[in-house]
Amino acid sequence: MRIGIDCRKIADFGIGTYIRGLVCGLAEIGAPEKYVLFVPRAIPELAFEQIVVDVPTYSLRELPVLGRAIARSRLDLFHSPDLMLPWTSCPTVVTLHDVIRSHYPPRNPAARVYVAIMTPRALHKSRRVLTVTEAAKRAILDTFDCDPAKIVVTPNGVDEIFFADGPRAEGRYFLFVGNDKPHKNVGRLVEAFASLRDDSTTRLLLVGGEFERFRDVPGVIAPGFVTTEELAALYRGAIAVVMPSLEEGFGLPVVEAMAAGTPVIASDIPALVEVTGGAAFPVDPRSSEAIAKAMQRVTREHVERARARAAQFTWRRCAELTREVYRDV
Repeated sequence: MRIGIDCRKIADFGIGTYIRGLVCGLAEIGAPEKYVLFVPRAIPELAFEQIVVDVPTYSLRELPVLGRAIARSRLDLFHSPDLMLPWTSCPTVVTLHDVIRSHYPPRNPAARVYVAIMTPRALHKSRRVLTVTEAAKRAILDTFDCDPAKIVVTPNGVDEIFFADGPRAEGRYFLFVGNDKPHKNVGRLVEAFASLRDDSTTRLLLVGGEFERFRDVPGVIAPGFVTTEELAALYRGAIAVVMPSLEEGFGLPVVEAMAAGTPVIASDIPALVEVTGGAAFPVDPRSSEAIAKAMQRVTREHVERARARAAQFTWRRCAELTREVYRDV
C-alpha cells in the first residue's frame, strides 16, 4: 500500500512538530507500507520516498498542483496533516487538531474565508478524521456536522530530548511557550506576573513568538524562537511552565514540560485537563488573579506524577494508531 503524507509544513512549529513526530514514528515501527512524503525541498534525513511540491500552503494553487502530484504518485491513500485537502479522487485522511480557527477566526479576510470553506470540506470528503484528544473530538462535533464514527483520536507524542538529562537555563523565571494569538491568553499571564513580582530577579520568559507588545513590561523577556535543545534547557530550569490558554486541542508544551520534570500551571479547559491527567496545577484562565495565585503557590510535588503521565505520549504510539486508520480505510 502506497500512502502519501503532505509534509510541506514539516519545518514549521505546531503542525510541523506533528509531521516530524508522525514520520519518525512510522519509520520506527518499520511497517510494510510504502510512504511517499510531499516536501517543500529534498530532506536527506527522512527515510521515505520524497516528492518535491513547491507550492504555497493555504493557497488555491495548492489544490490542483498537489492533486496532480498525488495522481502521478499512484497512491492508495493520502493524509493531510491539516485542514487542506487537494483536488483528488484518492481516498483521504485528514488531521484536524482543534477548531480554534473557527472560534478565533484569522484577522486576514482571505484566510478567514479559506478556513470557513476548507474545514467543513475536509470533514466531509475525508474517509477518516484524526484529532489529538477526546476534548478536541467533542469540540469538532459541537462545531461541525460530522459523523462521529469518522473521528479517531491519535494523541501527539513527546520528543525524547525532553525526558533526557541535560543543561538547565540559569536564573529564576516562569516560562510560556507558544504564540501571541488571542486564545493563548498571554495578556492575562503578563498581568498576573506583574501583580506578583516582588523582586528584580524573577522573570517571565515568552518563547516561540515575537510578543512585541510586552517587550517594555518589567521582568518580561521575549527571546523569540529557540532550538529544541534550547527549549529543553529552558523547561528544565523554569520555576514552572504556565499555559493559560482559553482553548487548545492538545497543548504539547505542557507535556514537554512534564517530561522535563518541571511543574505546570495549566488552564482548567477540557483538553489540558485531559492531557495533564491530574499532574498539573489547574487554573481559571479568565482570572489573572487566579493565575497569579497559582504562580505563587506552585511546588514540585506533582513532578514525578507528571513525568509518568508524559511518558504515555509517544510518537511511536501516535504512528501506530495512525497506521491502524490507514489500514482500516
